[in-house]
Amino acid sequence: METVKYTLNNTTFTFDRDTGALESLDFPGVSSMVSGGKGLFDLAWPVHTDYDIQRANPTAPYRKCAPRFDFDGTTLTLTYDAVPATMPIPDGMTEFDGGVKATVYLRACEDGKSVAMRIHIVNNSNAKVEQVLFPDINGIVPTMDEDHARLTMMGGSCNPFTELRSTPQSRETFFAWTESCAGRMYEAGGFQQGPYIGRWYDMGSRKGGFSMYRRHWGWGPDDPEKKHMGNSENLWVKLDNRTKKLRIAALRYTDVEKGGEYDSGEYVLTAHKGTWIEGVGAYKEYALSNIHRVVDVPQRAKEMLGFRTIFMSNGYPKDPTDYCWKYDDMPKIAEDMVEHGLYDMNVWGQFWYFLPFSKDLFYPEWGGFDNWKKNADTVRSMGVTITPLVSWISAWSETAERYGIHERSGSWAETPKSIPMFKAKYCQRWSCYQHHDHDLPQWQQDIREGLRFIRDVCGCPDICWDQYVLGDNNNEIIHDIINEYREETEKMYPGSLFSSECTLWYESDVDNTDFTWNWLYWPGRGDFRPYMHIIRTLRPNMNVDSTPSYVKFIFMDNLMMNVYPTRPEDYNGSALISEYPEFSKAVKTCARLRKEYLSYFVDGLMISDCAVDGDVPCRVTGYLKEDTKDMLMIAYKHTDGEVTLPFNFDYFTDRQDYTYTVKDEEDCVLAEGKIGRSGEITFSGNKDMLYMIEIK
Repeated sequence: METVKYTLNNTTFTFDRDTGALESLDFPGVSSMVSGGKGLFDLAWPVHTDYDIQRANPTAPYRKCAPRFDFDGTTLTLTYDAVPATMPIPDGMTEFDGGVKATVYLRACEDGKSVAMRIHIVNNSNAKVEQVLFPDINGIVPTMDEDHARLTMMGGSCNPFTELRSTPQSRETFFAWTESCAGRMYEAGGFQQGPYIGRWYDMGSRKGGFSMYRRHWGWGPDDPEKKHMGNSENLWVKLDNRTKKLRIAALRYTDVEKGGEYDSGEYVLTAHKGTWIEGVGAYKEYALSNIHRVVDVPQRAKEMLGFRTIFMSNGYPKDPTDYCWKYDDMPKIAEDMVEHGLYDMNVWGQFWYFLPFSKDLFYPEWGGFDNWKKNADTVRSMGVTITPLVSWISAWSETAERYGIHERSGSWAETPKSIPMFKAKYCQRWSCYQHHDHDLPQWQQDIREGLRFIRDVCGCPDICWDQYVLGDNNNEIIHDIINEYREETEKMYPGSLFSSECTLWYESDVDNTDFTWNWLYWPGRGDFRPYMHIIRTLRPNMNVDSTPSYVKFIFMDNLMMNVYPTRPEDYNGSALISEYPEFSKAVKTCARLRKEYLSYFVDGLMISDCAVDGDVPCRVTGYLKEDTKDMLMIAYKHTDGEVTLPFNFDYFTDRQDYTYTVKDEEDCVLAEGKIGRSGEITFSGNKDMLYMIEIK
């Protein structure tokens, strides 16, 4: 095999001259990230139906075509006049005649660190190109060993080398559903889909790797109907269990007919030493340049530990037992909150979610609006803010007629009084139609007036918005209404907050939402530390019922804690915090510790566990004050006894000398000493406890 090498911004790409296969991907100080890879793209090129599985890619065995390499010192191009095919093409079959021309561009970015990658396709054949995999990074190998490899995304991480291994047990299941055979698919877009938020990922270890993101923000670009922001972007992660090498490809469905063209736009690769934090800088800079806050995040949203959610009723108050809390219970809940350092009460089901909004929507069986207002005023006098949930994206059955809507395609009927508890077909009150067309003037006006009623008449300028969903007509009407409300309200009630259930449109939510109310919880969706490093405005929430360790993890990571302890067989949030003593203690502890170290959470930079230089029996999250270079490391011990934490601060500071203090949850000093830009800190203590390590 004859190879050619090109270096762009210190990243060396070695290609097979005859095929353009990426034989290795190298960066100084890091072992090869790719070894014996394949082409940088792969196309579905079917003729239905016998040739459904025909593909075109650089290393395919039929109709081979070597690429032309051209390099001007900044941009490298690989041009395939006719991309090879994976299936033999019989004489006389004309659908594939003309082939598919593909040009791959690799460009050294102006930051001196990254490489922009783009593909342009021209279909000269009679068969459509119906899928594009690009960038298709094949032959990925660990930069340490398999057990220390990490695929990191903004909302979570995994180890595909171990999690996708083939085992006798995995092979017992249907092969096409089995991740060890079929691979794993991640869907981009927002908080609802999974960890692949923001179209960015990093593959590597603490010894190095590469980051990749798609340089596109907002609608599309690949969804013809423009319904999503990145939701059409899929990341396919496939371990080859024969070669033990990994493949990570951005996957999009296309419809490129004869004479048609496709351009991927730029993906940006940043190879790096060290952990993901050393590779994420290009995406971080790009993301922050695209965020345009309508109102700066209020200081209260930055400082608060979290909030308390209660579900009062599911909308059937004529049943005297269909409730968890009534209006007269609100002061009791507020008292419990204040005892635990929580001052924001998020309330669901305190009124019917109908439009137009009025006093009549408060439950008369509980004393109506007047009784609600009396108790709300009492709660506010205790220093607790009431944040009503509004749910107006769904047109509920009793109000849909107002807009001439007769379809009831959805349901959010949810009550222990029905069988099944969710979406019982006979529960019509909460059957609904979700608004996809946001152009209805009456609906828009009802929303505006409803928000103002809750703010001005109810005295609740803080709002929690259910279902942050943008319209299917490529419009941002909801985004604009929320922006309008926030600007108007900020002048009247400075520092008021806005939270929402953020779904598919992360690249819109970040402009106007202070924190989320999403169904996110440990352990399945816990690690948002990369997100918290990149996006320092919109804080994701994490829900917790009554598990003390989860309280501590949420506190460590500066996520917005959504506290809703629940009694068995009841709605979420049906218990007082004090009903669970160990949970109660954990919340109080974290509230106190947050006050003590508040400047790190509010002003510091989240650095996750990226300063930890080895395997440790602890979960560690760190914060860096960028001006003074002081640091806080929070450790949650998994074992009893003595532990030694190795640190390397080279990436974070140029200071040579530090003094450290280790304290336990009760503020007792356990260890003190000096440490340089690298070194070890040793202390003793019980497992399942927090240890605050301040390094100054």
